[in-house]
Amino acid sequence: MIEYDFVPPEQSSLDELQTAVILLPFFEDERPLRGPAGLIDWRLCGALSRRLAAGELQGSFGEKGWTVTLPKLKAERLLLFGLGRSEAFDRKVAEAACALIANALVAAKLATAALALPGRSMNCVSANDAMQYWLNATPRELGLGELTIIERRADHKPLQSVIDALRRQAESPLR
Repeated sequence: MIEYDFVPPEQSSLDELQTAVILLPFFEDERPLRGPAGLIDWRLCGALSRRLAAGELQGSFGEKGWTVTLPKLKAERLLLFGLGRSEAFDRKVAEAACALIANALVAAKLATAALALPGRSMNCVSANDAMQYWLNATPRELGLGELTIIERRADHKPLQSVIDALRRQAESPLR
């Protein structure tokens, strides 16, 4: 099973995040970018916003855009992932987005990754629900050694509890 870690969505934490990729889900109607994507865009002097303004990415559901990071970040790459329109975001869309993100991670064959949970940038879903959608929609083995979840400090402990409950369930002889 994947080892999970947590970092807060703060500039210093994102700057120091050493991982192969940071996955940044965003909505079609999310301009400017918010949450971790907004912080990283700011750190990259608007490079992500320029890609959006140029029409390279729109944020339509399932759209993916890889970006190599600049020396300002320790992560090797960014993966922007479109979530569609925010008003259409529900459990079904969240789980479908999580499954597509997981497939992208499997295809990329990465050892480490960081993820801003889908829907959190615009508070379309609670942190616990977003984590549960991620865990429900993704295979137990992604080939990752570690996945860092980018979430507020106050949510780290409750999210770890969700992961621990899933582990206990998976290890239960009654399963």
